[in-house]
Amino acid sequence: MSDRRQFLKAAGLMTAAAAFWHPRTLFAANAAKKNKVVTNKLDLQWENFMGKMKYTFTISGSSRTTTPIVISRITWNGYAGYGEAAMPPYLGETQASVHEFLKKVAENVLPKFDNPFRIEDIMVEVDKLATNNTAAKAAVDIALHDLVGNIMGQPWWKIWGLTPMMPPTLVIPLATMPVTTLSTRK
Repeated sequence: MSDRRQFLKAAGLMTAAAAFWHPRTLFAANAAKKNKVVTNKLDLQWENFMGKMKYTFTISGSSRTTTPIVISRITWNGYAGYGEAAMPPYLGETQASVHEFLKKVAENVLPKFDNPFRIEDIMVEVDKLATNNTAAKAAVDIALHDLVGNIMGQPWWKIWGLTPMMPPTLVIPLATMPVTTLSTRK
């Protein structure tokens, strides 16, 4: 419990500090030594790729050796973060649908924000754009986390206070699972 409180306390102080000072001056290592372009604008680009698998992937109705991928890149003040939207055919998203969604994000969401540290607020706005589009949303979320990690000069396992040798665990008690009942035919 103490570790959680310390984490929340530190996160709250960092958030408050970011409201008063530029995040780059707070978190970036050697920020003064780098020639960075300061724009205070989040910019999103993306590009298609075809992921080639080492082994054939087979599920009960099909096999494939490739997966369409869209790589996203969000830049801010000379820093960049990268994300990925992988679209297995059975999930219904295509590179074209991801392009269309990312275009909406670039035009309607990112101009509202000048600070990539507001990941949660940005993702709430991204979620409001449309339902589904999970691969495209993941590409934005991953790119934002990568961007902030690059600005802070730290990997996320350190930012979250974890160790690389001990992955986080998630326990969901069965009592919290929803109970469903099946109706029987008469």
